[in-house]
Amino acid sequence: MGIISSTVLKLAHIYQNNNHVVDSSSGWQNQFEVFMKGGACKQVFMDFQDCVDDSKKKNETIGQCYPMLQKCMEAHSDYYKPIIAMSEASLKVLDESLVKTFLPSTTVSLNEINEDEDEKFVEFMKGGGCKESYTAWHDDCNFTEEEAEKNKYLVTKCAGLFGKLSKCLDVHSDYYHPILAVKKTTEEHLEKELAAFFAEES
Repeated sequence: MGIISSTVLKLAHIYQNNNHVVDSSSGWQNQFEVFMKGGACKQVFMDFQDCVDDSKKKNETIGQCYPMLQKCMEAHSDYYKPIIAMSEASLKVLDESLVKTFLPSTTVSLNEINEDEDEKFVEFMKGGGCKESYTAWHDDCNFTEEEAEKNKYLVTKCAGLFGKLSKCLDVHSDYYHPILAVKKTTEEHLEKELAAFFAEES
């Protein structure tokens, strides 16, 4: 499983960004919520919000809340296309930032990252206090998009594992600060894109 091509990492990252936006209470964030409820996924989005709130109250990871919303948005991509496109653009930023952080001397494209180069990332992740949670995520979530389509439980399970890993990274931020910096850069990119989109809409 590559640092660039992991479906689960991408799904979880989109999820975390959407959750971050939902938690906000002013400006374009409200427009985002109105937009999400304006399409065919209104009820699914509301269930998603309830799932997030319930998970937070129980101090549980929130990864299990996301797959149903993702599936609905993809099924109604004609309406949710702007959000999906911005999420995909932010993932490109994520990919590029990871490459620059762990493979600063490489000049190959994202699709050409090989196993030896990818191993630098794996070694880094296993070198800190989150070795166990990273290994669990890495070992259990090595599947293709086609396999995920056939077995939705894989996505739900791995989103949960990624949630645990994400919490661990925060606890051990002294070591994992390069990863957290990449995450922050990507979140900021998506927020700017969303803010610009809703500014044009208003």
